[in-house]
Amino acid sequence: MRITTERLTLHAWSEEFFDDLFALAQLPETVRYVGTGEPWSREYTLAKHQATLAHWAEHGFGWFAVSAAPGSFDGVVSLVRRSAAESGLGWPAVEMGWWIAPSGWGRGYATEATAAVRDRVFASGWADRLLAVYEPVNKPSARVVEKLGFTPHSRFVLDGRVEQRAVLDRPR
Repeated sequence: MRITTERLTLHAWSEEFFDDLFALAQLPETVRYVGTGEPWSREYTLAKHQATLAHWAEHGFGWFAVSAAPGSFDGVVSLVRRSAAESGLGWPAVEMGWWIAPSGWGRGYATEATAAVRDRVFASGWADRLLAVYEPVNKPSARVVEKLGFTPHSRFVLDGRVEQRAVLDRPR
């Protein structure tokens, strides 16, 4: 599966993206607002990669690799089905996240890629509700959430970090 935008191609996750994911997950500036904020180990990255492949196999959707040019790896847009308990909302949702490589920062790639995935989620019936979880101090991600039309839902503290949940329902 592939999604194309004016400047980007988003590829369904596959085996070929592991090394690129691991490289991206080693950059302190990329992971500072993800999980513990520390670069991912090879083992942790492999577990995430394998879980993503399994998610695709089970649900027919999941992570997308972002490419700004043929053969490039410029980031990830993730989709993960969450149960009512996992979502923290009290109802199921599909969580959307994103990482754009620093070389693509400031170019609007995050908004362009996530808007395209959001539109595919709703058009394909993969979910009726999207969830975004981000740190409000991460101003670029907060702007993406706002541009996509998410509504703030709740804040919580995880490992000493303030996190914000925001939701977006399928347009009627």
